[in-house]
Amino acid sequence: MADHSAAGSGSSIDSRHLLLVGAGPGLGMAVARRFAVGGYRVTLVARSTDGLRDLAGSLADTGSQIDTVAADASDPEGLRARMAELYDQQGAPGLIIYNAVMGAPDKLLDSSAEHLQTAYAVDVIGAIVVTQVAAPVMREAGSGTIIVTGGGFADHPIPALATVSLGKAALRSAATMLGADLEPDGIRVATLTILGQIVAGTAFDPENIAKRYWEVVHSDGPWQAEFRFTGE
Repeated sequence: MADHSAAGSGSSIDSRHLLLVGAGPGLGMAVARRFAVGGYRVTLVARSTDGLRDLAGSLADTGSQIDTVAADASDPEGLRARMAELYDQQGAPGLIIYNAVMGAPDKLLDSSAEHLQTAYAVDVIGAIVVTQVAAPVMREAGSGTIIVTGGGFADHPIPALATVSLGKAALRSAATMLGADLEPDGIRVATLTILGQIVAGTAFDPENIAKRYWEVVHSDGPWQAEFRFTGE
C-alpha cells in the first residue's frame, strides 16, 4: 500500500484522518464505515446536529474515533469558518471526501436565482472552500488527498435534474483545476464519478461504492484526475 503519510516537523496533518463533508445515511455512511473499519479517524460534516449524533452513534462499533462538525455547505463563509477551526488543530484530516449535493428534482426554467445559487454553493463552491482551507496545511505536510463525488449527470445532463446536472459538471471541472494547481505540492485531487443510481442491493449499493473509494485512496497505481465507478 502506498505511504501518503505527512512529513515535516511543522505538519499537523494525519493521513489516516478522513473528513467526510456531506455525511448522510446512504453513501456517506457507507464510506464513513469503510474507512472507520479500516482504522481511520473520521470527522463527519453535515447540517443537522441530531443527524450527526445518530450517524456517529451507528459507527461506534467500529472502534475508531468519530468526530462531528455541524456546518451548512450552502453557507460558504460559515463552512469556511468551521473548516478553519478544524485545520487549526494538530492531526487535521489528510483525506477529504466531498459528498455534499442538492439532488432534488428541478428544472432550469422553473428555478429561482436564489435556488440556483444555493445549489451551486452546495454542489461546487463548498468543495472549493474546503480545499482552500485545507491546502495550506497539506502543502506544509507535502501530502494530502481530496476526492469529490461526481455523477453521470456531468456526462448526460437531465433537464428534470437540472441543478445537480450543472453541479456535477462544474464540480468535475473544479476538481481538475484544483488538482493541476496542487499536484506539484504532493496533494492528490480527483473526482470519483458514479455512473448509475445509488440503490441498496444493486451493483450500485453504497457499500460497493465505498469499497471503490477505499481502492482509489490506497492504490499504488498512477493517479488520475477522474476515477469512475460503473458497477463492476
